[in-house]
Amino acid sequence: MRNSIHTVMKTVLLIGACGAASLCLGCGSTTVGKMELVQPYTDAPRAGHVYLMRGWIGVFSSGIDEMGEQLRQRDVTAQVFQHDQCEELARTMAERYKGQPDPEPICMIGHSFGSDDSLIIARELDKVGVPVELIITMDAVDQNTVPKNVKLCINYWMPGMLGSWGNFLRGMPLQQEPGGTGKLLNINLNEEGKELKEGFTNHVNIDKGPKLQKAIIDHVLDACPNRATWTTMHPMKHPRSAVSTGLPDDARVAGGANQSAPPRSDAPKVSARGD
Repeated sequence: MRNSIHTVMKTVLLIGACGAASLCLGCGSTTVGKMELVQPYTDAPRAGHVYLMRGWIGVFSSGIDEMGEQLRQRDVTAQVFQHDQCEELARTMAERYKGQPDPEPICMIGHSFGSDDSLIIARELDKVGVPVELIITMDAVDQNTVPKNVKLCINYWMPGMLGSWGNFLRGMPLQQEPGGTGKLLNINLNEEGKELKEGFTNHVNIDKGPKLQKAIIDHVLDACPNRATWTTMHPMKHPRSAVSTGLPDDARVAGGANQSAPPRSDAPKVSARGD
């Protein structure tokens, strides 16, 4: 009975918080991500593919949409997906990346339940032997273990507004899965990450702060080198690109503007520190 009461209370508070977020912060898009855009190779000036995951029904996560657009403007292929697409996206990525020779870096960014989704998807990719270059989580809710195929996970989190009550409106530190050899950084925005915290940062708006967004974009740019650098580091015996995946033409320009532009060797190098 007590658990039922807590569930009802959490639902009411969540709906209220979503309403406030919609009025004060703007709604996240509820547009469904296109599975045909999932691909191991791209034609973008930067190598790599970024999958961004919104939180619960999308209304919390307008910052996810903003970062997706920023990445596309920086010549990175990036798509945004809904929380309820997690299972389908995991299955699609596993099918399309499995056995592909030298795929471009997989990066994932998630907010709230979208953070959970990123870890779940990585775990499915691990089952078929596909590595994940980078996962950036913001206030994961239920998933607290980083799969062993993730090379770098950066977890930005904050204690909840309601203390330790359940898993509601709060983040948490993550831990490595047994056997993992990647690097995990847990960054509490109230402590070691306080320079990235804006005013009244909380679970609802953690993805929207300009300083944290910039830090996240910089980490992704480090993981997604310009095409000339990638080609030098990963010589291919046969030319491969999005064309070779057999995807429709619109999938080849998945990252938006400039995706069909020739590789650029003068793309700026931004460090993970943001300097």
